[in-house]
Amino acid sequence: MYRKQIVYDRETRDFAMYLDGELVGFARTYHEAEVTLDQLVFELMSGQYFREAA
Repeated sequence: MYRKQIVYDRETRDFAMYLDGELVGFARTYHEAEVTLDQLVFELMSGQYFREAA
């Protein structure tokens, strides 16, 4: 299973999104970060991410 982490960055006032300890992006709100990480994990688990990237 993937490990998701969301950390508020006081300097940028954004939420940093981490997947398995690697920064994958920023979001304006905590909710947006949650939804984005959930979508990314779903794509990774379904294999869709790799098919579209090729």
